[in-house]
Amino acid sequence: MTSHISWLDANTDENNRMRELVRLFSTPETIDDLGIGQIRDVISNSLFPGTSVLHAGARYLLLVPWAYLTAAAGTSQPDVLKSRAEKSERALIDRLGEISTTGFIGSSAGNKVRQLPSAAYWSALRRYEIVHPDIDRAGIAEAMCSARANSSSNENAKTATIWAPSLPQPPEGFPYTEENGLALTHAEASWLQERLLASCRGTLLAHLVMSQAPLAQNTIGPWQDPISHTADARTLQWVRDAELFSFVHNGANILYQHLLAELAAKNLPDSGITTEATNELLQEWETERDAKKHLLASWNADAFLDRIRAANPAIRSSTVDFARTMAAAAQTFSTPIADNPKLRRAVEDRERLMKKANSRFRNGQRLRAWAPPERGVAALTYRWTQVRRTIRDIHDGLTSGQELTRA
Repeated sequence: MTSHISWLDANTDENNRMRELVRLFSTPETIDDLGIGQIRDVISNSLFPGTSVLHAGARYLLLVPWAYLTAAAGTSQPDVLKSRAEKSERALIDRLGEISTTGFIGSSAGNKVRQLPSAAYWSALRRYEIVHPDIDRAGIAEAMCSARANSSSNENAKTATIWAPSLPQPPEGFPYTEENGLALTHAEASWLQERLLASCRGTLLAHLVMSQAPLAQNTIGPWQDPISHTADARTLQWVRDAELFSFVHNGANILYQHLLAELAAKNLPDSGITTEATNELLQEWETERDAKKHLLASWNADAFLDRIRAANPAIRSSTVDFARTMAAAAQTFSTPIADNPKLRRAVEDRERLMKKANSRFRNGQRLRAWAPPERGVAALTYRWTQVRRTIRDIHDGLTSGQELTRA
């Protein structure tokens, strides 16, 4: 029987989480065989609030509001406003293609794309208080029309309770006259920088946005960027937690692949699967553990997990216990993780718990469909690719030196 994920368009945050879940399943570094997604997300949200793997550029934080603001002109009917806004978003997709923008939402599917930019960015708009934090995407049209009906004739007053009063105004004729694509003007970048600083103070996102130095090239995680290490002590602790949890989880994930290779070699001799590839990955991980030995030795994993549970009390104790076992194995320097009986048992038990009847340890068909990783086992990066794009977009706008043309 084919499995499906379905949802109603009633709650944008829930919809966004489901879309992100689908995206995560297609992203190698975030496939969650061992069920630590809640911990990963606490770290991601603590470092980079409002961000998502669905994001494709900082300027969408302006383009989406503009679609609604221009749609509101001359109507007090929510259904009309909603229809106009969707039309505006789809027209924007066409326009971005016309002006040769790259990497925008809908660049492959065109204006028939199912997920509009507003769906991907609404949680960010609320988190950064660009739109009122209490207004869901499903209710924005009604809220805007109600504000219009209850306000004076002053156009700014009509939207001040919905959208940030200082929000830059859309260019005349938007989106059909859009010329800048996803490139921010100096004024736009400055405004977004102020929004992120005001709404995300004390986070790594705010620290990076505020920095005048450019981000480093070719980094796989925030801990590899020198700017991250100039943050305040609390933020720096999250950076260190992120690095070490990514590392210990990567070791457990490699071990998981290794255990499957052992099982396949034993039970499926005709498959040709051996442990050669996973043995190499384990050796590489052990070499990196030697390089991180001083960081691991000083890491208080229990305090880290206490912070995780404080941030999300709904995380199950079994998930925390598994994370604690991973950390303890990584901090047991006298024993390779491949030979750690407690971690081997914990990894197998965890996968059985998460996948149940689909566990590769108990389902021969699922095991036969598995293949050893050919390009390594990607580590957690906590949305770093998308965050780096957002930061660079803002920095590029700030350093452009002049306004981009608005025709």
